[in-house]
Amino acid sequence: MALIGTLRNKMGKIVVGAIMVTMVAFIGTDLIGNASFLGGGENPDIGEIAGETISNTQFQNKVDELSYNFAINTGRNPLQQETDQIRNQAWNALILEKAYEKQFEELGIVVTNAELVDMVQGSNISPQIQQFFADPQTGQFQKENVTAFLGSLQQAPPQQRNSWISFEQSLVPSRKLEKYANLFTKTNYVTRYEAKDEYVSQNANATIDYMYVSFLSMADSTVSVSDSELQAYLDDHESEFQREETRNMEYVIFDVVPSGADSSIVADEVADLQQSLAAATNDSSFVSINSDDPYPFITYTDDNLPAVLQDQEEGFVSEPAIVNGAYEFYKLSRKDEPAPDSVLYRVAKMKKEFFVSDETINEVYRQADLFAASVGNVGEFRKLAEEQGLNIRTANRIGKNAQRVGQMMEARTLVLWLYNDASTGAVSDVREVGDRYIVAAMTAEQEEGVANLEEVRNQVERRVRNEKKAEAIISKVNALDAGDIESMASGYGEGAKSGSADFQMFSNSITGVGYAPEAIGLSFALDEEEMTKAFGIQDGVIVVKLIAKDIPADLDDYSSFALQVSRQRLGQNAMVADFPLSYFRLFVPRKIDEAIKEFAEIEDMRYKFF
Repeated sequence: MALIGTLRNKMGKIVVGAIMVTMVAFIGTDLIGNASFLGGGENPDIGEIAGETISNTQFQNKVDELSYNFAINTGRNPLQQETDQIRNQAWNALILEKAYEKQFEELGIVVTNAELVDMVQGSNISPQIQQFFADPQTGQFQKENVTAFLGSLQQAPPQQRNSWISFEQSLVPSRKLEKYANLFTKTNYVTRYEAKDEYVSQNANATIDYMYVSFLSMADSTVSVSDSELQAYLDDHESEFQREETRNMEYVIFDVVPSGADSSIVADEVADLQQSLAAATNDSSFVSINSDDPYPFITYTDDNLPAVLQDQEEGFVSEPAIVNGAYEFYKLSRKDEPAPDSVLYRVAKMKKEFFVSDETINEVYRQADLFAASVGNVGEFRKLAEEQGLNIRTANRIGKNAQRVGQMMEARTLVLWLYNDASTGAVSDVREVGDRYIVAAMTAEQEEGVANLEEVRNQVERRVRNEKKAEAIISKVNALDAGDIESMASGYGEGAKSGSADFQMFSNSITGVGYAPEAIGLSFALDEEEMTKAFGIQDGVIVVKLIAKDIPADLDDYSSFALQVSRQRLGQNAMVADFPLSYFRLFVPRKIDEAIKEFAEIEDMRYKFF
C-alpha cells in the first residue's frame, strides 16, 4: 500500500507531463496576455507549417495550455523569461503536430491499443513507465508495481482514473517518433567500401617535408583590392555567405537611479530608525516590520559576529553604513550563555534599500523623451548623444526572435521596434527595459539570404587579398631553380620556412603550417619522394614532398567503422519537443529533424507580435 501511495503521489506530476505531450485541447485563462493585443479582435496569422496557416488564436491556445500546466506544477504564473520559453515550446509542439504527424499519417505509422497495453504492462515496457514505476528503495523497475497501481485505480477517484488514461495516451507520440526515426536508422546502409574508407582515414599516416610561405609575410599594402572585386567574389561564393535576417542598432541608456533628494529621504529615514531601534523594547518585532532584510533577527557566535558588534554591550546600535547599495546597521539585543565558554549573540539587523521616487522617474523619462524628440535620424542621434556626453552602445546581428540586446536581458521591446516599425536610420521613441529608459537608432539591416558586402567586408577583403598574394607567391616559387625543399626555401628568402611533419589522413592541420586539409589529402596521393608544385591553402602557399606513407592492411570485418559512418550521416540527436516540466523530451537524429523542417517550409512570424 505504501508503494501504491507513492505512485499515486507521482501521478500528479505525471499527468501534467501527459497533458503537455498529448496536447489535450484546453483553453485556460490567458496567463501571459490578452490575445486582443495581437490584433484588436482580429485573428492575424502567426506563421505557416507544412502548408497550414497558424493563426494567433491557434498559437495562443497552445501557449495557454502549456502555461496552465506550468501553473499547476509550480503554483504560480510563469515569469517573463519562462513565458518566452513556453512560447518556444508551444511553437515546437505545433511543428510536431503539423509537420511530423503529417509524415506519420502518410507512412501509416500508428500505435494500436494492443501496442499501448504492451508498452504499459507487456513485454516491451515504455522507458517512461519504467522510470515512474521503479521501486523507490532499489531504483529497479518491477512490472508488479505497475500491476498493483493499475489494480488500485478501480478504487481511485474518477479524476485520477482519467488522468491515468491521459498519461497512457502521452506515450503514443513518443512511440510514433521512435518508429519514424527507425525507418531511417535501421535502413541506413553503409557499404563495405564506405566503411573501409573510414577505417583507412583513421589509420593511414604520412610523413612529409614542406616549404611554406604565410600570407602574413607579405604586407597588405603591396596588394590592392577594389569594391568591384570584392562584390564579384561575394557573388561567386554566395553559398558561403548566407545569413539569417538581422538588424543592427545603436542606443543610449537613461538609467533610473535615486536622485540626491531620494537619497536624502532614505538617509533621514535611516536616522529615525536608528533612534527607534535603540529605544525599542521588542527588537525582533521592530526589525521584522521595518527592515528590508528577509532575515532581520539573527543569532551569532563569537566566530561570525559582525566586527562592528564585537566587544560591545547589550543595547549597542552601530552606525549606519552603505553595503551593496543599501543602508545597514545592527543592534546587539542580548547575550546568552547556554554553556560555560559559549556565548550566543541575538542581533537585530536593520536594512533599508534606496528607492527611486516618482518625481525622479518622471524626470529621467522626460530627459529620454526630449532626447528622442530632438533627433530625426541616426546622424542627429549620434551628434546629440555626443553633445550630452551620452555613451552610444552598439548591438549588431540582432535576430528577430532575440530576447537580449547587448547586456540587457528581456529587451524584447527593442527587437519588436526593430522589426515592426524601424527602418535603417530611424530613431525609436523611449523604450523601457528593466529599470532603464532606452532610445535606439537602427543602423543597418541584413535580409535573409546572401550577406550585404558591408556586413562581411573584412572577411571578403581578406580572402580576395590572400588570393592575390597566393598568385604572387606561387609565381615567385615557380621561377626558382631549386630541386629540393631546403634550397627552395633558401632561394625564396625572407618569409619562407621549411620543415617536416607527421599526420593521419583524417587530420586537417599540419604542425608548423596550420589548417591545410588540401595539403593532407594531396600528400596521400603522392608517391614517395614525389614533390608538388606550389599551391595555395587557407593561410599561405605550400610545397609538399612525400617522404613516406603507411596505408593499413585490409580487415575482414569493418562493421564498427560502418556504424561510425552511419552515425555521422544521421548526426547527433535533436530535441523535437520539450514541454515545461514534462518527463517527455522527444528526440530524433538531427538530420532527420532538419529535413522535416526544411520540407515543411516553416514561416515563423512570432517576432511581429512577441
